[in-house]
Amino acid sequence: MMPAQPRLLLVLSMLLLLLGEPCGARQAKTTTLQQLPPAARNLIAVKVTGTKRFTEAEVVASSGLHLGSAVTEDDFKKAARRLGDTGAFTDIGFTFSFSSAGTKLQLNLTDAPKFVPAHFEDFVWFSDEELQRQIKERVPLFNGELPVTGHMSDEVSDVLQAMLVLKGIPGHVSYLRYTRGEGPVESINYNAANVSILVRNIEFTGAAPGELTLLEAAGKRLTERGYSGARLATFVERQLLPIYRARGYLKASFGPSQPKVIKLPTASSDDESRNLTLVDVTLAVSPGQQYKLSRVEWSGNREFSTDQLQSMIRVQTGRLANTVQLSDHLAEIRTLYGSRGYISTSIKVEAEFDEATGTVVLHLDVKEGAVYHMGELELRGLDNSLTAKLRAAWKLRAGEVYDATYLEQFFAAANKLLPANFDWEVTPHVTGNIRDKSVDVDLQYSVKAPR
Repeated sequence: MMPAQPRLLLVLSMLLLLLGEPCGARQAKTTTLQQLPPAARNLIAVKVTGTKRFTEAEVVASSGLHLGSAVTEDDFKKAARRLGDTGAFTDIGFTFSFSSAGTKLQLNLTDAPKFVPAHFEDFVWFSDEELQRQIKERVPLFNGELPVTGHMSDEVSDVLQAMLVLKGIPGHVSYLRYTRGEGPVESINYNAANVSILVRNIEFTGAAPGELTLLEAAGKRLTERGYSGARLATFVERQLLPIYRARGYLKASFGPSQPKVIKLPTASSDDESRNLTLVDVTLAVSPGQQYKLSRVEWSGNREFSTDQLQSMIRVQTGRLANTVQLSDHLAEIRTLYGSRGYISTSIKVEAEFDEATGTVVLHLDVKEGAVYHMGELELRGLDNSLTAKLRAAWKLRAGEVYDATYLEQFFAAANKLLPANFDWEVTPHVTGNIRDKSVDVDLQYSVKAPR
């Protein structure tokens, strides 16, 4: 067993050829595949067991084995190693049997525990169907997802690079395993580097005239900017969907962006457009039903009464459910909690729809969390005199309930103590310590330039 390699359970099970001996003989002669006649060494069947993710044909194609070809035990070991290198399996074992008709192989596989989606951010020169088809032809185990370890991600990258070369696109394929902070890998994202892809125009389909005007106005912010699937998805979530959510279309959705190449790169050109691709993008929207607010229900709040919180969200029942406005009001409520030391308060919104009446009940579940207290204050980038003045101006003492709104008050007071002939900049770092429920504040001061 080799470190960092899937365990290859190489169970060699051979049927004994009883040549020239009567049935029931007590001693049988054993042999190896290399010693068999050529016909007996031909691979006539491969059976695959254990995997729930891949078909038998996909596994055989990825193994490098070919029915009808002469095989040896080493060929089976190489096939098992090839499958293991993909990262798609954690355990690989095989058994085989042979007769005068040929050799039969059985592969016993255990799928890797985690696969993640493969995202192709900006391969606008190919349709999704073409990308999937060409990758599948060369990487048989690819089904839209990839194992988080192994060589299969590199194999996909090689296919994409070959596609760019054949298309005459002067780009270089790169990829990254996408994570959120220190979290697990969520996807493997591929992009084409060293080539510029600019959006010329965005067209919206499925939108009513009232929303279409707003969508087109928002879309102008993306024209003449770089294209990528991730950037478009972020734009949809932050700029386009709020147009609908502010008008009660709480189930509105957009399909994936559909880029259409208008201008291809010209490798022979010497001007700035040598590596430039222009695309027009189509976004299809499904508005869904429009909902009015039936009522709001609170749960989990203890520090503040329901009446007080309800008065802060300023929404009216019977009107169109505006969840954009609601989000702004909930941010104000989290700020209120922060002023009482609840710096980790979250509010989960769940919608209960009544399709028949076109109404929605919004359930707001408050997770207040623990109360945090003031920890250490650190001032950097100032001389000793200024540091002493600003420390004296800081009113939150160690051990007091931390007020998340206090920083803005302090900055206003501190600016009056700093020399006025410099353009001061401060970068705050606020760290909540879960273990002792304290908050450390680190303020880094710097001077931009003399006035």
